[in-house]
Amino acid sequence: MHNFRVVYLMPRPESLTAQPDKDLPGFYRHATLLAAADPGSIISEIRQRGGLPLEVKRMRPKPAWLSSVNRSYKLQLLQAINYNVRGGMSAARALEMVVDGETGANRGLLNPALTVLRTGGTFPEAMTALGFFDASTVSIIEAGERTGRMKDSLNAAASHYEKTSNGMKAMFGAVSWTLLDIGFAVTSIIGLRFSLLPTLTKAAGSTGETPAEREAFQKLVDQAYLVNDLLIGGTAILLAFVMFGVYGYAANVRSIRDKADAVMARIPSLGTALLNGAISTSFTVAASMLRGGVPFLPSAGTAAAGTEHREVREFWSNAVQRVETGETIPRALSSPMLNSSEAMLIASHNTQRELGEVLERIAERRDGIALSASKKFALWMFIASMLYSGIAVMFTLYVVYVQNKQMMSKASG
Repeated sequence: MHNFRVVYLMPRPESLTAQPDKDLPGFYRHATLLAAADPGSIISEIRQRGGLPLEVKRMRPKPAWLSSVNRSYKLQLLQAINYNVRGGMSAARALEMVVDGETGANRGLLNPALTVLRTGGTFPEAMTALGFFDASTVSIIEAGERTGRMKDSLNAAASHYEKTSNGMKAMFGAVSWTLLDIGFAVTSIIGLRFSLLPTLTKAAGSTGETPAEREAFQKLVDQAYLVNDLLIGGTAILLAFVMFGVYGYAANVRSIRDKADAVMARIPSLGTALLNGAISTSFTVAASMLRGGVPFLPSAGTAAAGTEHREVREFWSNAVQRVETGETIPRALSSPMLNSSEAMLIASHNTQRELGEVLERIAERRDGIALSASKKFALWMFIASMLYSGIAVMFTLYVVYVQNKQMMSKASG
């Protein structure tokens, strides 16, 4: 299948972007992107529908590294589908209409969803075919398909994606500054290792008055080499682990992701940021569905499916099981993961809508904690990187100090 930019005339408007043709009254000019095996297939289809094809031009695919879709566009896509569904359309028809209305460069990336819908696939299958959204967002949409509450699920999916986008921005900022700090630290260590230390080695023979002094100085230089090599080697090992974890997330290898999550959960501040961010996101999803009239059990089940964080997922799964065995919702939601004030708020609700409002308040508070923790993590990483490079710098400066002291002593003697 190839993507084609198509311009054609039709005696009726087939999309919101169709415009009356100036040269041929009674016809509407359409400009869109279509997927087909060859231009002939498109021309035949348009003529069969009573249209007149004017231009069929194949679009060259962009390189893979230019084909990514930013998070803002993905969120707008979800919101556009959501607005159409709230207006009375089915989710599948809403997606089809949104895709038909896209005439920009991203149309080629949306065509797989259109192909799924037009070959009998479901709306969740079409959203999965896009490859745009994470497993949590798709799980929320699939829950809407199962429960028949697609309108509420789409609203929850949009809230979830917006919340995770904001969380990702905060975390990306913290990690970016951390990587920048580490980059500067590693650069300084490499400069010492391959520039200053070789110079000191050459000068070793001219320092000190006795062979014992020169030998002692050479030992100091060798120790400086060892310190720098250990730090550079440690950085390489750490980078290898990070790249391994990134691969696990990019390729969605569950075993690697679970190990990476376990490691990050133990890192001070970072673990706090991830936990509270996941709580905030899942509580926002549940609150959105509860306020929309969705019963507690499907709302909690969707919240469980919509998070990758193991502890938060278990919290919602346990709540579902406890309600199904006859416990009240406040008791089912009681957990060490919540503090006493949050448990008190949950216990005080009287209606389902009030529970949604309570969960939204908790989500806002946890979001603030996650943001604060991510900033603290960035600060600690800055301090750690300074200490990291400081070890090598101070040791090397000590070697320079000893060299200068010996040379001054030799000159004065």
